[in-house]
Amino acid sequence: MKICRIPLVVGVLVAPVLSEAILQDRFMSEHLDDNSDIPRALTAEYYDNILKDKPFYDMTYKEWFNGPYATGDFFGARSHLEEYGFVPVVSYTGNLAGNPTGGMRQGVTNTSSVNLGFGVNLDTLTGLDSLSGWSIANTWVWRFGESLTKSYIGNAFNVQQNYGSQTMRLYSFFLQYDGKILDDLNLRLKIGRFGAGDNFLSKPIYWMYMNNAMDGNPVGIFKQMRWSAYPSGTWAACAKIFSDDGVYFKAGVYQINSDEMDSMHNHGMDMSFSNALGVNANFEVGWDFNHDDSGKSPGNISAGFAADWYSAAHLDDPLATSPFNCTMYFQADYLIYNMGFHPDSDRPDYIQRAPDQKYRDLRGVVLWGVVQYDPYENLAEMPVFINGGVLLNGLIPYRKDDVICFGAAYGKFSDKLGDPVSRGSYEVILEANYKVQINRFMYVQPDFQYVINPGGGKYSDAFVIGMQFGINL
Repeated sequence: MKICRIPLVVGVLVAPVLSEAILQDRFMSEHLDDNSDIPRALTAEYYDNILKDKPFYDMTYKEWFNGPYATGDFFGARSHLEEYGFVPVVSYTGNLAGNPTGGMRQGVTNTSSVNLGFGVNLDTLTGLDSLSGWSIANTWVWRFGESLTKSYIGNAFNVQQNYGSQTMRLYSFFLQYDGKILDDLNLRLKIGRFGAGDNFLSKPIYWMYMNNAMDGNPVGIFKQMRWSAYPSGTWAACAKIFSDDGVYFKAGVYQINSDEMDSMHNHGMDMSFSNALGVNANFEVGWDFNHDDSGKSPGNISAGFAADWYSAAHLDDPLATSPFNCTMYFQADYLIYNMGFHPDSDRPDYIQRAPDQKYRDLRGVVLWGVVQYDPYENLAEMPVFINGGVLLNGLIPYRKDDVICFGAAYGKFSDKLGDPVSRGSYEVILEANYKVQINRFMYVQPDFQYVINPGGGKYSDAFVIGMQFGINL
């Protein structure tokens, strides 16, 4: 019984914390059920269970390679922690990139992000049935490296998504509840320290890109208002009510930190209320359809509204301020060409998913898009932002977890900007990449980007060659 509950804790509790979003899609594993047609000795469940009984240094290469973690059981510590409902998560993500042409000058940089987190299932830890559905999560982030965008290109949309807040920082620490409130109605409640980007404007398809305009959260909202996201958390509370057929409504309220509170020397430890600038509130309604193991084409359609209450300086007159700003957004995605599940889906070197995540294993072509608009052009650096793309999932034989990605992003600079070059101009990003899932704990992703009109025309168009790579320890 405990073996089955561990993946549940990871999927329900830890994954929402990791808004780098790479972990859930590329690393997390679920055990196969007992009805698998593959002999038990060859399943992913078999390789997972090896870690419960066998020291890392006694594993064969095949046993290690097909397991879910690069460090195996970490000398027995992982399995003992999970016995008590404590799930550790340690991962590394790297973004190597260079611009052979364009921008301010040519160069090559690598940015790195180390994620240190854990989730605790309070029911498992205490043995109290009254705490069923309750859990605690904590995440620290360590980032280092130089930005190609900042030092060499000079564009608005960072070509390396894991750059920002280059230090060790506390990101999240929160209490979460998951449970049913009616027969076909569910509730998720979170309270503590985390970012709005964990709960709004985030989908697994966005995680497939290296440019920050698309990865994680469509970046336009950060250039329109004060919005919190990984790796900078804040005091927050969020609730989501959703039906079994995928219709949902969610709302959240988040403190707006000052620049000083988010500064690197504070390492995310300034948790004061008196130094905050104001309050951000977000609302989203949507429908996740066919997000199950039915094999039908999955999709989502949703709309949201985000509002800030704080003293926002005007772009055309820094001495003037407004007490309110808001952004509206619409997002949609759909598997427009459905080739069904991969015939080798149960192989041990493939990511194994729970029934409500199986839709992500369907082969085919996914089309997606996002539109964001802020009506206050004197407050928003980029009042109009549009991005979208195409994913080709599992099309290559024996490569179920590989994804071919194409994406584009457009941002229009405000007509009220003080900078005469950027004012009223635009920037466009084009990206193509191929995510190669080596095994369940490691991937590499060759990446190509083209930056059009960097900084609104300050520099020449730039071609970027790079690679995203990661490992779950």
